[in-house]
This record gives sequence, structure tokens and C-alpha cells, in this order.
Amino acid sequence: MAEEEVTAEEELPVDEALLAEGVRLLGDAVGQLAGEDVDRLLRGLPASVATEAAKELLGNKLDPRRLKNVGSLMAGTLHKRPLARQAMAVERLSTGIFATFESELGDRFENPSLDDLREVLDAVLAEHPAAGVRCTLSWVVAQGMPAAEAARDVLLSDARLRLPDWPEPSNGTGATEASDAAGP
Repeated sequence: MAEEEVTAEEELPVDEALLAEGVRLLGDAVGQLAGEDVDRLLRGLPASVATEAAKELLGNKLDPRRLKNVGSLMAGTLHKRPLARQAMAVERLSTGIFATFESELGDRFENPSLDDLREVLDAVLAEHPAAGVRCTLSWVVAQGMPAAEAARDVLLSDARLRLPDWPEPSNGTGATEASDAAGP
């Protein structure tokens, strides 16, 4: 069965425009990530993963357990990294967010629809900072994962995740619809 999954993934066409949009969304999302957001993301990770993520961004000479303002230090470093290195760090910091998506989506986790993502978004945002979820979904788009199109549409249409300078989604699902669903 694992071979079937790999084969299916290899057969998926890659939409270059979607990937390019994902790269832009990821860069914008990382640029908005604050120290407090990184602190919350770190608290949602297993200790070994959090330590490894901190060392990846801050270097091996600093012990993150002995530092104050680790989130602010990591966010500042992350903002300065080239996009490829930002993507690697976001993937690691997103471990807890992916776990929440997986527990909420169940069997739909591998390739959720836009409706699936909208259905579980409240539960994910209850556990994780919006800026972190924005980075995670942007990473999904930038990597061209099966859920990339749905993730992009959630990012562009949900008022809690959408950045002001991002365009409306191209498929007609506007910010008004998601804003209405999100409540006041």
C-alpha cells in the first residue's frame, strides 16, 4: 500500500503557478510570525523537537533552555533566512499543527478538501496561533502537497488567516463567506 501512495503522489500534476503563489504566501506568512507565536509553537512540540528547532535557528552554541525570549530570537533569525531555509524551519515548527490537523481530519488528512479544512479550522486555531497556522498552510501550498489548493483557498478566504495584502481566492470563495462563518 505504501508503494501505491508514492505512485499516486508522483502522478499528481504540479501546478507551477500554485507553487509560486505558495512561495510568496510562505514568505509573507513567515514575515508576520512574532516571537510570541514561535513560543506557542515551541510549547506545542515534543521537547526534543523544540530543542532541535531552536538549535537549528540559533546554532549549537546556545542552549535554548537557558535563554530568555527564545521565540523572539528564533523569529528574528527566521525572518532573515533565505526562503528555502525558512521552509525547513516552518516544517519543523509545524509538527504540532500537523498533529492537530491529523487528529481533527482523521482519514481525510492526506488530501482534505476546502470544506474539510474549514470544518476543522476552529479546533486548530483554538490550540495554535493563527500566525503559526498561516505559516503551516502556506508551507503546504509552497510544497505542492495534495491539499495545496484547498490550503491556499483557506488562507485567502478566512479572515483570521488572510493577510491584508493577499488577493482574494481565484475560485470565487471570498473573504466575506469565511468571515461570516467565523463570526464577529
